Amino acid sequence: MLQSSRSTRTEQLSDEQLLAAYVEKNDVQALGDLYERYMPMVYGVCLKILKDAGKSEDAVMAIYEELTRKVKVHEVASFRGWLYVLARNHCLMEWRKNQRKPTNHHAPEDMVRYDATEQAFEYELPNESDPLAKCLEELNKKQRDCVQWFYYEDLSYKNISDMINEEVGKVRSYIQNGRRNLKLCMEREQ
Repeated sequence: MLQSSRSTRTEQLSDEQLLAAYVEKNDVQALGDLYERYMPMVYGVCLKILKDAGKSEDAVMAIYEELTRKVKVHEVASFRGWLYVLARNHCLMEWRKNQRKPTNHHAPEDMVRYDATEQAFEYELPNESDPLAKCLEELNKKQRDCVQWFYYEDLSYKNISDMINEEVGKVRSYIQNGRRNLKLCMEREQ
């Protein structure tokens, strides 16, 4: 009886009120109720990207765990939109992790194509002798990841900044330095 009374009460509260209850009072139940509202959307995003029901269910749980940490350190203007981006980024990271080969982690631009029916980018593994792939491997991890996310996955500075918990200015610097180092490396290779 007590549980259903609480559920009825939380159904009447706005996203902002539930979020504030978690952030300010550490009300885990409020965050759980809020997440439950959008769980079908999160699962749909995961299923679309991961294309596997089991992996998508695991991702929904992992995203909740990530949410409990990140929502306290980020200013969230629109919970639904913010959660969508968090879910998409999490699943893209999982998808990319599953696509990697041990010797080559990045796809050069000519190996990327957009599949309009799936509304997603598909990556073909580059040839190991490809100069861009070789130069990407020479970048330090932060530069390489930021360059890939920005140029290959069309993530914004802000999205990348949220993912790696760095300031937007740092992300911009990683991308600019990575691009400069890629250019120098490509000139050396040719």
